[in-house]
Amino acid sequence: MELNKLLVYFIKNSNKTVGRTILMKYVYLFEYYYYQKYRQHFTDLSFERYKFGPNQQSVVDTASLLEMQGIINMHAYENYYGKNSYDYSFNACESEDYLLGEKEEEVASFILDTLGNDNYRGVLDFAYSTPPMREIIEEENRDGCQYYGRVIDMSKTKTIFKSNRNSRLEARKRLEAKQTQSGSDQEYYANLLDQYERYSDTRRRANNANF
Repeated sequence: MELNKLLVYFIKNSNKTVGRTILMKYVYLFEYYYYQKYRQHFTDLSFERYKFGPNQQSVVDTASLLEMQGIINMHAYENYYGKNSYDYSFNACESEDYLLGEKEEEVASFILDTLGNDNYRGVLDFAYSTPPMREIIEEENRDGCQYYGRVIDMSKTKTIFKSNRNSRLEARKRLEAKQTQSGSDQEYYANLLDQYERYSDTRRRANNANF
């Protein structure tokens, strides 16, 4: 049921239809950042290295089930390469049974706010920049082969959510330093996520004022 809720959230709250590959990467990135904050997974998914990045068949299967139940719409079309592609949109209906908890929504909304306007390549590059995927890519470059099917080790990460004032000040200093010198992609995204968490109360009040 956790995966159902996550897919419904991403599809319902996206500002455009969500392609299958992009949806897959959203779920992977959610699990990645969720694990960094809580040191546990929201779903029981294990992602594998695939030709187009992290992959898990359960995401496709669950989306198909949601389509059969009338919760989402699935649109199949022929892509540039003459093969079938799929995208998803939310079917206006009651979705009370698919609401995320507050801490899950915090991470999921970060993913959408960060990548919601990015194209396919931008989302894919973001997923490839995470340490678990980057480690595999480095091994592939070193060994001259692709490790398709390898289970992605989500422990290749570090805590990036900050919860106290000193930590937030340090993160702000790192972000300022990022603007004047190049740093790692991981630290940059860590600071983005820290900023997102710091302003979560402001966003929540603004959203409530719109209703």
